[in-house]
Amino acid sequence: MYITDNSRILSREELSTPEEIIDEIPISKDVSKLVFGARRNISKILHNLDDRLIVVVGPCSIHDPKAAIEYAQKLKRFYKQS
Repeated sequence: MYITDNSRILSREELSTPEEIIDEIPISKDVSKLVFGARRNISKILHNLDDRLIVVVGPCSIHDPKAAIEYAQKLKRFYKQS
């Protein structure tokens, strides 16, 4: 019988849990305020307490940080134009 399991894996390491990442990289007060406000606004829109429209855009995953930053900069320019 041929060995087929893990035949191309050179090494492996455990990923950090979300809790570990939160402990390692705490958010600032400003970021916390921004996230809280954005979530509050989204909730108001979803519950028809705000007549704005939500548009969700973006890649489903980020595998290229440079491309993600470029994409975010394009969205920011578009936002400023509107």
